[in-house]
Amino acid sequence: MNKKVLVFGGTGHQGGSVVRELLKDDSFKVITISRNPESDKSKELKKLGAEVIKCDESQPKEEIEKVMKGCDCVYLVTNSQGYGEKESEYGIKIADAALKSGVKHFIFSTVPGPFKLSNGKFKSPDLDNKVEIEEHIKQLSKLNPQFISSFVIAPWYYQNFINYYKPEKDNNNNNQNQNNYILKWACDPKVSLDYGDIDEIGLLVREIFKNPTKYSGETIPFSSEILTPIQIVEIISKVTNKKVAYQFIDPSEFAKNDPEVSLMLAFFNEYDGFNIYRGDRSIAHNIKKLTSFEEYLKKINYRLD
Repeated sequence: MNKKVLVFGGTGHQGGSVVRELLKDDSFKVITISRNPESDKSKELKKLGAEVIKCDESQPKEEIEKVMKGCDCVYLVTNSQGYGEKESEYGIKIADAALKSGVKHFIFSTVPGPFKLSNGKFKSPDLDNKVEIEEHIKQLSKLNPQFISSFVIAPWYYQNFINYYKPEKDNNNNNQNQNNYILKWACDPKVSLDYGDIDEIGLLVREIFKNPTKYSGETIPFSSEILTPIQIVEIISKVTNKKVAYQFIDPSEFAKNDPEVSLMLAFFNEYDGFNIYRGDRSIAHNIKKLTSFEEYLKKINYRLD
């Protein structure tokens, strides 16, 4: 019997990976929602076999329950940038709707929460809101044992170094070598973070959905590699045949251009990166050999020209 799965964020990086991986398995029927089911991304998912329904997370709980009717499983990734201060409200509403709709297995994409882990020293709405949702889901499962919940933790995406934090030309007047580049970021050079190709997270989610009892209550990190910024620029240098240096920007300075990321990195710098994550990193690696950062850059033919 096929499991009917509703995936939130199906037109995004993370949710899209989940949709695509589930559709490769005949034991799943996949539904996702979109404000515009006729968008290019929605049409692409339809061609792959997904059902795309017009709805979004801001809709009343009753409308979301209608979409969930008959669903066995739900995958929820919340959009911090899109939801803003409504993120925890929407996430909690979706979890409540899932319970009321008879959903049997709920997977939520969560993160470590700076406010709780630092005893209030650090606060990041993008991260802390997700922890509030996670705790609510866990309470629902505690009070309703038939409502199984599991949790995944996404890493820093490899894609971020393509879309947001790409090395720039070193325009230092004393530098005569035009092949020199600098990656400017607010992660301490000595701090290791978890990284991965977010397009592969669907592999882990599919495994969890196929084994609900095994992963009931578990928090599982998706991590392809653990790297420092120095290792990042060394790999970029190797792949591009350009000399790439790393320049640490203090989070307080970095905040002028990217305040939320600067808050996250200030927290990770002091609390030793993603080492505060709980869970078994080997689970994802045991499902499939995950792509390394070097392999990813070669796969996309990464260039610094």
